Amino acid sequence: MTLHESKHGGFGDLGRFHQHFLGDQSRSPSLPPQPPVPRRPQRALYEHADPGPLRIDDPSAEPDCFDQLARLAQPENWAGPAAARHDDTWTLREYVEQTFERHHRRQAVPTSPDGTRTVFNTGLATVRQETIYGLFTRNPDPQGPPWRFDTWLPESDRGLTDHFAEPPGFAEYTDHPADLVYDRRHELVVVPARLLESDGNLAALPDPLRSNPYQAGLVLEGAVRRAETRVHRDHRAAVPCWDPDLERVQLLLPLSLTRPETVDVALLVAREGETYRGRMLLGLDLAHARARVISRAEEWLDA
Repeated sequence: MTLHESKHGGFGDLGRFHQHFLGDQSRSPSLPPQPPVPRRPQRALYEHADPGPLRIDDPSAEPDCFDQLARLAQPENWAGPAAARHDDTWTLREYVEQTFERHHRRQAVPTSPDGTRTVFNTGLATVRQETIYGLFTRNPDPQGPPWRFDTWLPESDRGLTDHFAEPPGFAEYTDHPADLVYDRRHELVVVPARLLESDGNLAALPDPLRSNPYQAGLVLEGAVRRAETRVHRDHRAAVPCWDPDLERVQLLLPLSLTRPETVDVALLVAREGETYRGRMLLGLDLAHARARVISRAEEWLDA
């Protein structure tokens, strides 16, 4: 697991180089305004196809492809935990991007026999339990990706079946079902001091603990013990999630740091032989998004 740590305070070497040789850039005349840079991550989905205008780039835009998918699929909390305050399809975008990424890596985004369409299985379903597929057509823009988003289709739609006799299957994330379930026979090893060496882990903590790593470490020790007891009582409290960096299934444990009835952060644990080892602290928004790639989240992640 890679933890992002800050090795230098103040200017980095590159910053000092620029200040010394180029002068203090803050004193330069103001530059003309630049066009906004789309906040769209450069993932496989966007290299494969142009999704059309997205509200993440322009909040005033018309409903985009993710809004359309949210309307077609079973109703679900696609905004993530209330405390995160993301827009209403943030988790859905993360889900679709990661699902497509998995299909793409496994070469499971087939092209129709006539070469005019590609398709992928979203893993979502309509209220009638029909699987939903994403359909792309050729992109006429030579400067863009080779395909463009066309529509979402349920499995019975002739727009799908006329071009794909055997639509692709669901994304697979593990060959071992045991990866999805917490095994209480294995020891849980967590070193709070090691976790709190990471600025990213500190940032996931509630405000009162973020500025006091020593106190945070003490609170974490107790919270981890309670979380372990909780998953021993009910293995479903340990939620499987997809780790896109390591490309493997991990488990999330709920940590209550401020009040016993409230989950504040998730502890990501990795199976290493006969041991589970605490690797990272995640805010509930990111934990919810990673867990949703595998399945609908448990109640403690969906509050």
